[in-house]
Amino acid sequence: MLSITISLIICPLGVYTVSGMPSGQVPETEENNITDTNIIKVFRADTGNVEEINFRDYIIGVVAAEMPAEFHSEALSALTVAASTLARKNFLEGENKALSGAVISTDPAIHQAYMTKDEMEEKWGEDFGKYYKKIAEAVDNSIGYSITYEGELITAAYHAMSTGITESAENVWSGELPYLVETESEGDRLSPKYETTVSVTNEEFIQTMSEEGAVFSDSKDIHIKDALYTNAGTLKSVTIGEKTFSGESLRQIFSLRSPAIRLSADEKEITFTVKGYGHGVGLSQYGADYYARQGMTWEEIIKHYYKGVDIVKADSFT
Repeated sequence: MLSITISLIICPLGVYTVSGMPSGQVPETEENNITDTNIIKVFRADTGNVEEINFRDYIIGVVAAEMPAEFHSEALSALTVAASTLARKNFLEGENKALSGAVISTDPAIHQAYMTKDEMEEKWGEDFGKYYKKIAEAVDNSIGYSITYEGELITAAYHAMSTGITESAENVWSGELPYLVETESEGDRLSPKYETTVSVTNEEFIQTMSEEGAVFSDSKDIHIKDALYTNAGTLKSVTIGEKTFSGESLRQIFSLRSPAIRLSADEKEITFTVKGYGHGVGLSQYGADYYARQGMTWEEIIKHYYKGVDIVKADSFT
């Protein structure tokens, strides 16, 4: 008979979120004087090519790729500032040999996603005009600003949807950042696909985890124990087959939506119950949309998700 041991130590969560979506129609807006002569070298992860892209066009492409066009304009403007800050910070760090001389990648797992106008047209079809205008106006509203902490550009991390509480940087990555700390994001709990489940057979689970270094005494004995969670619900560590794994590593191994994972098992399969989408650190996109619909401005959204920061005028691209 299959023997399964699951021992969990769980910390609480909490939260609510999102509503409808607007529209409008018109062609693109005028170029923004702050950035229209500036070029950024972008590594296109889909082609392996490096492209020189006008900075404003690049940020419009990032916002279009990263956030639903139906979201509130203040949320789109908040994301613009985060994306622009991230790009400026990477620009200052210089060309990256790993990116063939570019300064930023379109791989969202590394930096941030990006779409061309042609890709937007293909995605939005007859709604292209209204969505492009809406995003361009939101970008123009805030692209001239950056986020700093003690005078330095921040690592403006963002994600799609938290558990209802965003995560502190040190619980997901190696180091602590004073402006990337746990904060309420109540709108996320009302978001579509806030909670998802993925199931795998016990045989598949054992085989996959064995390839990752777990050791099982026999194929009918699965040990999942000592699960530790952060206050935001991220799986900090769990012992599987006598080896310790983080929620982020399990997320990668099983292609899950976030590291906020609960594991359950029966005699046939292991089920992962996952909350949120993305790493959970920094600005939550669904949370930003919720707050914007409650009347918050993009500046207020930025200062809610990034603690103790300043929003400063960027006189130029850098």
